[in-house]
Amino acid sequence: MQNRRLFKNNGFTLIEMLITMVLFIVVIMITANIFEKMLPKTKIITKSEVSNIEGIVGLEMFRRDLEQAGFGLFTDVDHPPPSYTETDSAGYNDAPGGIPRAIVAGNNLTSGVLSGSDYLVIKGTNAALNPASQCWTRIKGLGSSKIWGANDLQENRNDLEDQVVVVSQTYKNGELLRKLIYSPSSFTVPYRANGAAYEYPFAPTSDDKQYYYYGIYSTDSENPAPRAPFNRTDYFVRRVAGDVPDRCSPTAGVLYKSVMNQDQDDSSVQDIPILDCVADMQVVLGWNTSSDPAGNAVDIYTDADGSNPSGSSSVVPDINDPKEIRTRLKLIKVYILAQDGGFDKNYNNSSTPMLVGEEGETGDTKSIILTDEKYEHYRWKLYRLVVRPKNLM
Repeated sequence: MQNRRLFKNNGFTLIEMLITMVLFIVVIMITANIFEKMLPKTKIITKSEVSNIEGIVGLEMFRRDLEQAGFGLFTDVDHPPPSYTETDSAGYNDAPGGIPRAIVAGNNLTSGVLSGSDYLVIKGTNAALNPASQCWTRIKGLGSSKIWGANDLQENRNDLEDQVVVVSQTYKNGELLRKLIYSPSSFTVPYRANGAAYEYPFAPTSDDKQYYYYGIYSTDSENPAPRAPFNRTDYFVRRVAGDVPDRCSPTAGVLYKSVMNQDQDDSSVQDIPILDCVADMQVVLGWNTSSDPAGNAVDIYTDADGSNPSGSSSVVPDINDPKEIRTRLKLIKVYILAQDGGFDKNYNNSSTPMLVGEEGETGDTKSIILTDEKYEHYRWKLYRLVVRPKNLM
């Protein structure tokens, strides 16, 4: 009886090898095709999430500045007023001696910013990034002594003294008035840990007087006196070569927060990008024009520069009057159109126009046709900031 061999030493035939290789290649091609289709979507989702995170962080900074507009600003001054300087954006300056406006804006500009977008200026003693600008205190009474905490202003910060703007606050007919205290040579004074160390006119002159001290900081060691008795931050959209990421639409720029430098001999500003790929920014202001504007009711809306009023009131507020802004500006709305992710050749926008703003508030609310070739293959998101300023009154 012959033994049958259960295993053979024979290899695969050429036909078997070819069939196996073809099947293997087909599986690889199918897998690669699926991966190729999924990868762009994954990139789009990732870029979208990055955009959303940028938006949350940058726009929260913007919202905070809007809410704090007018903090520490003086509303009254003796004559002659002290002379100060601001930035090269002269159209938004109150210098050399005017009462500062808490909010100043330009509407649908065609130069200096992304064409058709708005420009917004916020003024206040805390509208800066340094620690001193976030500090304040008060001293009441003749010869009073105020000891500051460890996290407050400092007599020596990086070998420089913090400066303070001094104002006296009073209420008259329901309105808070802040009168700037200054000497013929300066509108600020170096901070002193002991309140009693302040000399005339920067210390209260009687027991019933109460002075408020707001921090201002200059990095100029030779001339530490600040250029202005307040800080200032500008917000605008601009397309600067080298600053705009490649993933942005050709029609988009960068939203900047621009902080005024307080050094006397340096009129430069610090431009901080807070949101990439922004196609437009529109500002709408809500006003109370009634005979008693103490409440928060809004009866008229205007564009950023006070034009195109719409609402139930026939009275148009004066955007250039600091008192009108303090007493009647009740609401600030900012609409920002920004990219949500990157370019997607397989995505097409709807023919329905994107409204940058809200219907009925102003005649100049913009409609953008997203089927235009510069917008077509990009997803867009409208960010809304709706803020009631807390420090105008």
